Amino acid sequence: MKLKIAKSVAAILVAQISIMAETQLDDITINTSAFDAQVKSVSSKQLEEEQASDVKDILKSLPSVTVDGNARYGQKVYVRGLEDKFANITVDGAKLGGQLFHHSGDQTIDASLLKITSVELGPNSALSGQGVINGSFVYETKDPSDFLAEDENFGGKITLGYQTGYERKSGTVAVFGKVNDKLEFVGMGTISSDGTLHLGNGEKVKSKDSKLESGLAKIVIKPNDYNTFKLSYNRYEDGGNRQLSGEKVGTEDADNDYNSITRDTFTLNYEYAPDNELVNVKANAYYNKQYLTREATDGTDSTSGLTYTEPQRKYINSTRGFDLRNSSLFGIHKITFGTDYTHEDQEVDASGLRVYSDSSTVDLNFKGGEIDSQGLYLEDEMAFDRLVFTLGARYDYYKLGGIYDGTFTQLSPKVKLKYQASENLTLRSGYGHIFKGPALGETLAVDSTDVQSNDTNAQIGNNFEVGLDYDLTKALNADDAIIGFNAYRYNVDNYAHTTKNNSLSSQSDIMIWGLETMFSYKKDKLGLNISHTFTDGKQKDLATGINYDPKTTNIHVFKVGANYQVTNEFKVNYNSQFVPGNEWLNYSSRDGSTTKYKRSGYAVHDINLTYNPSKYKNTSFNFGVGNILDKKYVTHTGFGVQTVSTNKSYEVGRNFKFQMSYKF
Repeated sequence: MKLKIAKSVAAILVAQISIMAETQLDDITINTSAFDAQVKSVSSKQLEEEQASDVKDILKSLPSVTVDGNARYGQKVYVRGLEDKFANITVDGAKLGGQLFHHSGDQTIDASLLKITSVELGPNSALSGQGVINGSFVYETKDPSDFLAEDENFGGKITLGYQTGYERKSGTVAVFGKVNDKLEFVGMGTISSDGTLHLGNGEKVKSKDSKLESGLAKIVIKPNDYNTFKLSYNRYEDGGNRQLSGEKVGTEDADNDYNSITRDTFTLNYEYAPDNELVNVKANAYYNKQYLTREATDGTDSTSGLTYTEPQRKYINSTRGFDLRNSSLFGIHKITFGTDYTHEDQEVDASGLRVYSDSSTVDLNFKGGEIDSQGLYLEDEMAFDRLVFTLGARYDYYKLGGIYDGTFTQLSPKVKLKYQASENLTLRSGYGHIFKGPALGETLAVDSTDVQSNDTNAQIGNNFEVGLDYDLTKALNADDAIIGFNAYRYNVDNYAHTTKNNSLSSQSDIMIWGLETMFSYKKDKLGLNISHTFTDGKQKDLATGINYDPKTTNIHVFKVGANYQVTNEFKVNYNSQFVPGNEWLNYSSRDGSTTKYKRSGYAVHDINLTYNPSKYKNTSFNFGVGNILDKKYVTHTGFGVQTVSTNKSYEVGRNFKFQMSYKF
């Protein structure tokens, strides 16, 4: 019924806009959204100036995005009230899928390789892919042209850095070149080793030591002005003799079995852009393999009491697929249409048998679930004098395979409106139908005992949002100034998190709502961004009917970012985050109880200084201090955040950072 109502509303809107199109209005430029300017503009320059070295550093400035965890491999990402398991994540167009282990993060991204990072908030675009509930993360790695200066054919860049809070030693080498006008290449490699973590409560954690080794190889081919091919390989491997549960509290025990998280991603991107308004083709094909490796070990069976030895095991999530789309301009219309396909599968790959003390054996090799997802999408962006109206839809065919079975289909309408009410005021609204097929459970827990639930359903819902932007450039005598506001609400029926859910059971109905405010200001050498976000919601357990709060309930987050170009050589960047204390009603599925917990507030300040000496124009120096006041705190989505907990995973304390780069 909700979907039928939404489609009726969309039809009425189309009719109203057709009437408006016949009305002659003065020419007015429709302003850019304050949020688009912020969430789609995290550049490599900003990441380098702030010495970003993990996912938390990459995303920390973005409104409605929170990253918790102290160790790199334990960091979890939340956007608009839910984990990134309910968002689409792509690297150069390759989709990262599945959950490896519920006590580690899955965004295996090395900041040193990134060209740009952008986030699409919400599910209101038909172009963002299948299964979007709370947003999309789009990472693009560097091209040769990002390094090559004009008339430069070959070069290299070396970057060295150190951070005291992680005892993090890092080095990056890049080699790039232009063979001719048709062929360019870049190769990059990074090594980043973490030692003892120095937390804000004074503790020293030695159980999360690790080494990241990542690399990028990319070739760009331009046979003519109309065609561009990009072929790339990206590898990420972060491992060490460390505790397996990266998000949990660490210890001073450095004697742990080796484990690592590895990602291998192959992509082919193609663009055909002739001098024809009807044709602008973009296509990508990819293969992505992400896996958790655990070394051979000994153990004791909790049921039989028998001891055993088991070999090295790899817990693997693989995705492969493609996206093909074309954009055409017809008068006031920009029409984009296309198709996409994704195959996901999971497996356990063991190098031998588990051998028990009574000589019995168990084969640990196992192939788990599979997903085949096919989509067709269409979006029409119509630009009238004062109005931009975007109407789109996706049709998704979603099929489970492997040890699971089931087919799910859905047509999902999407609507966005932007109306220039005056020279300075822009009004916005949006709607997106939510459809996400049942996701595969975490791969570390998959085995031959898994039985699919009779209650395996697609997750469906609706997202509504309204907002406005007001241009303050003239009022503040600025080069550019804007303030924006969003209010959103979405529901997800048959909500199912992947953690320990290898039966693919529907768990709850959930509703999330929130407010977002963003202010941006630029004047001469000064830049300023201020945001406030508030997230709230409610959740109902399907098995017991008990009502409770999502973990992200009742959280206010204030973020401030400022930069000032002191001289041509010297620049200062400042970031801070303030989160007031709050409480939420927690639900325990183990015993069916609810408990109201409190979370303590905190404020964190960072500063970074960049020096580009004119005498050595290819050299840059960066010095920074993270968590200047050495604050003892736990991020409000973090492990053990409740005030009564004695098992808290505190964030890293004061962190002095130094980095030097030289380009030749």
